This record gives sequence, structure tokens and C-alpha cells, in this order.
Amino acid sequence: MTSSLTLRVTLAFMLIVALTASLLGIYLYRAFVGEIERRDDLQLLGKLRQVQIVLGRPGADELLAAQPDFFRDTMSGQENSLVRIVAPGGVVLADINPAGERYPVPPDAGAAPGRGAIAAWTARGGVPGRVVAGTARLGAAQVRVVVARAYGERTAMFARYRARILAACAIGALLAAALAALMLRRGLRPLRAVAEHAALVKPGALAQRLDIAEAPSELRPLVDAFNAMLQRLQDGYARLSGFSADLAHEFRTPVTNMIGQSQVALGQGRSREEYETLLASNIEELERLARMIESMLFLARAGQEEVVLARQPLEAREELERVAGFFEGMAEERGLRLQCGGEGRFAADPALVRRALANLVSNAARHADAGSTVTLHAEPRAGMVALSVANLGAPIPREHLDHLFERFYRVDSARSDAEGSTGLGLSIVSAIMTLHGGKATVQSDGPQTRFTLVFPTG
Repeated sequence: MTSSLTLRVTLAFMLIVALTASLLGIYLYRAFVGEIERRDDLQLLGKLRQVQIVLGRPGADELLAAQPDFFRDTMSGQENSLVRIVAPGGVVLADINPAGERYPVPPDAGAAPGRGAIAAWTARGGVPGRVVAGTARLGAAQVRVVVARAYGERTAMFARYRARILAACAIGALLAAALAALMLRRGLRPLRAVAEHAALVKPGALAQRLDIAEAPSELRPLVDAFNAMLQRLQDGYARLSGFSADLAHEFRTPVTNMIGQSQVALGQGRSREEYETLLASNIEELERLARMIESMLFLARAGQEEVVLARQPLEAREELERVAGFFEGMAEERGLRLQCGGEGRFAADPALVRRALANLVSNAARHADAGSTVTLHAEPRAGMVALSVANLGAPIPREHLDHLFERFYRVDSARSDAEGSTGLGLSIVSAIMTLHGGKATVQSDGPQTRFTLVFPTG
């Protein structure tokens, strides 16, 4: 099951914001708690100092003995501090502790204790408290003063602060999620445009392109790739449409011929020789169709890269002479001479190399002037070997040169049909070169036409 990209990114963004806000809240909470505790410790030390000052005043010992209640109210103050004054013999002179809390007495820290002398304790109900002990002068004697305090209201304040931090984190995460979803929806608008455009793609409507100028820089590679894909689809569909039309035309001619000849022959009684002539003509057309089907199957397999190459080292001169030997009979019939030259070594599939050369030599022999020479030549180049087949004859008009390797393309359609050409020979040559990583080229300058096959040596 696939989830929404917007949902996934929104959840991830919400988690990141929640985590960041939580860490920030924890830091602020700890800083706040530390500052409050420092402030309370300073107040506790200030209370101790206040008690020391009061006890150091003249007549404080008589006041403590004569009016203990007044002294108790004065010492407790608004902070509701717990104060205990202990004489040198352990006698408790005053104990301000209305709730009867039991708190520990830390070691005496002298007349000016610091924060390090403060000890922690726990009051009833788990309320935290702090206590510190110091010395003071009371009349002629030195007494011990213990000041403590329970911080119930501080605990409640910390709880409220934590709740506010949690609420702020939750609200921030939800707000971040809403903003992330909104921004993603706006940011993914070009993607939706691509999807809407893709939905409109169909045969006959492949010319539309996405406007790359309106796309954000992050999506421009995607828009470029999409437009390139549409261009390839348009080109492929155009080639397929043209190929289908050419194929129908090529098949229609021999089939029409066979049907017409058969209908004429069946129109009235014929002799045995006439029927044999009809069958021979039909067989010739069927063989031409069979060659065409075989060629198309090869081109289809080559286009899908289903042809497995059996590469092996080849001597260019030997391959040229082998193909030339195969066409010696045809050349003699037409008064032509085949001449091989050059040298070179390369790695290729020998069967396909011979097929490509055979197509070129057959093509050259059909179009060469009678009594001329068809030249087969090999030439090493930088990391390549060029095999060329040249003939003397009527030049090929320049406007046809770029189309010669297309399927069913003919410069002289009537002449090609008469000679049994399928119009696929040069297309097969081009496909073979593509399989080998090479290329096929053609030049027609004056009376000479030269086809060249460039093979990589490796």
C-alpha cells in the first residue's frame, strides 16, 4: 500500500518540529527551574542573614526570652520560613515550625554560608524543601541558626510551566503540519501539471510540451526528461505509422499481383504450361514476401537488442574477399569486376558482417555501370576499421542521401521493384552497425557512390 507523499512529508515535518520544540522546551524548562532554585537559595541565605542580624542586635536575648511570640512572628516573615535557634548546650531557644515538619539539620557552615551549604529535604506530600545552618551572636553567646523552607507553590508552578510547554509543542507541531501541507500542495503544483499533461497524451496528440520556464529549478530535470520522452514517443509513433503504411504498401503489391494473375488464370481453361508459369510467378512473389518478413523480423529483434553478437577477431581483407567471391557470378553476368584492397583487424560477429557487406555489394552490383569496377576496401583508423564498397554509376541525388538507411526507402521505386528489392537491405546494414557500436555512411560524388561501414576494433 502506497502512502501520499504530502502525508509522509507533512508527518516528517511535524515530527521534526515537535522534536525541536520539545528539546527547546526541555532546555528552557531546565533553565527556568535552575534560575528559580538559585533565586530561592539566595532568599534562604538572605533569611539566614536576616536572622543573624536580628540576633546580633543589643537586647535580642532578653527579647527572645521575654516575648517569644513576637520574635517568632518576626522571624517567620512572609516566606513562612522554618527557623530554629539552638544554644551551645543543645537547648532549643526558638523553633518556628507551625506544621511540625521534620527536616534534617545540615552541618554548621559558619557565619557566612554559601549555596554549597544548603541541603535538600522532602516535606509532607512529597514537597521539596531546602535547609541551611549557620552561626550567630546572641548576646555574649554564639548560637546555631537553622533556616528551612518547603516549596509547595514552586512545585505547582513548575507543573503549570511543563503543561504550557507541552501544549505549545503540540500546537506548534499541528501548526507546522498545516503549513507543511499547504506549502507542499503549492510546491507540488508543477507535478500535478505533469500528471494532468501525461493524462492527455495519446496517439495523435504528442506535440504538446511542458513549459520549462514556469517550472521551479528542482523540477526542471523532470520536465526536461518528460518533454524528451514525449519527443521520443512522437518520433517513434511517426516512424511506426510510416512503417505500417510502407509495410501495407509493400505487402499489397505482391498480394494484388498474385490475386489478379490467379483470377485471370481461373477465368477460362488454361494449358499446363500456363498454370506452371502462374505458379512460378506466385512462388517468386512469395519468396520476395518471405525475404521481406525475415528482414523485418531481424530489424525488430535488432531494435529490441535481442540479437546476441558472437564477436571474434576478423581480418578485414579476408571478409571482403569472401563476400566478393560469393558475388563473382552475378558480377560476370553484368560485366562487372570486383576488386578488394586494404587491410585491418577488428572484432565483430562474422555472420552479420558478411550480411551487411553482401547487402552493400548486391546494391552496388545492381546500380553499377556495365563494364565498371566495384571496389571493396579496408582502411584502419584511430581505434576503428572502415570497410567501404564503391561503384561507378548514376549519382544519388543529395536529397535522398539522408534517407537511404530508412526502411522501405527507395531512390528509384520502379527499378527496385523490378529487381526484386525489398527496400530493407540498407536498413539491415544500419541495424547491424548499431549493434556493433559502429556507423554506416554514404557518399555520392559525381559518378562514384561509396558506402562505408566503420567498426570499432575492440
